[in-house]
Amino acid sequence: MRVVLSGLIAALLPATAQAQNSPTTGQSEIKALLERVRAPMYAASGDTVPGKTATYSFSGTGCSARLEVSYPSHQIGSTAHPARTEATDFRWGSVRSTRLSNGDQYVVVSGPGLPERGRFLYGGVMARALKAAIDRVVRACGGRTTSETVMVSPPAPPAPPPPPPQPAIKIEAVPGKGYAAMVDTFPVAQLTSVSDRISALAKQRCGRLSARMGRYKYFTSTDAQGRAALTQYRQSFSCYDPATDPYERAPADWKPSAQDQADLTAFAQRYMRLLDRGDYLAGMPMMEPILEIEQDEWLSVPNMLKQHSGGQGRWTLQTLGWVNNPEGASHPGRYAFVKVTGSYPKIAAYCGTLVIYRQRPGSYLITQQNLSVIPESWITGGRTTRAEALKTCNQ
Repeated sequence: MRVVLSGLIAALLPATAQAQNSPTTGQSEIKALLERVRAPMYAASGDTVPGKTATYSFSGTGCSARLEVSYPSHQIGSTAHPARTEATDFRWGSVRSTRLSNGDQYVVVSGPGLPERGRFLYGGVMARALKAAIDRVVRACGGRTTSETVMVSPPAPPAPPPPPPQPAIKIEAVPGKGYAAMVDTFPVAQLTSVSDRISALAKQRCGRLSARMGRYKYFTSTDAQGRAALTQYRQSFSCYDPATDPYERAPADWKPSAQDQADLTAFAQRYMRLLDRGDYLAGMPMMEPILEIEQDEWLSVPNMLKQHSGGQGRWTLQTLGWVNNPEGASHPGRYAFVKVTGSYPKIAAYCGTLVIYRQRPGSYLITQQNLSVIPESWITGGRTTRAEALKTCNQ
């Protein structure tokens, strides 16, 4: 029955052979056949990856075509492979052979610019019809075809690209205060992995004591590839004995009252107004002492605005939420996360987050300030792109 079915398909499709002498018409047929199948995915052992298939997207005119294969994210053993798409370009006039493979379910196209073993195209029960359509286009373009069937295993799914190298982290002792972890420059996308590595190094350095993360700062920049990057990244930490910790944990079920929210908003607005004016004498005391903030650091944001903006702007604040005893915070307690979004002349992006610690009712301190200022001149000057600038605000 399978041979009869293949024969019927092959007999039906060439019924318009006169019209299909056009390569473009033939490529429409190839597109219809390829995009209706879901290609199996294989492990290096040759076994299929359960429940995972790849999809084809095909486009072509004349004697050229492009095939894009989309592979879903999948797990092979202990290795996670992210979703990815790979593309193959065909020049039908330079094809040297076309063959059927693996129980007549694949068409293997060989020629310059294609994989050494040929490009495997899954057709399933339609593979013979797919080969017939490809052969008509190849012959019309002056390439070569063959008719033999070969038994060759299909290729394993492509390996994911190697992860970007991790930046070096330097740990230095700070007399009387603890330690500082420092990183020169790295892409914004690596912020989570860098933070995780620093936390692991802090725990290792403190041994039987607990690690308390302290001062946390960085500057925004762009790296050699033009990507949004962080530079002069510095994270302080110290070691302490939990038995003598002066900070009390907040009850797990504590929730802010309407008055807490009103006090938080008033505090954040007052702080941002001081930042706008560059009033470090009043603004710096609103920072938590554990941050050990310095004057030049606190003034970096207002100085960037003063230097690069074309005048006064405005900002909006949004409370993203409250968290009790968050993991990774300097110490336990009640914390609020406030998003800052600014609009200033000649500034492409002014955005970030304030992490605010509630000491007691009506009393708050800034415990983290992550604000980015990216001038329009950085974009017009080629230092970064608008897409990268906006990406900074979406981290």
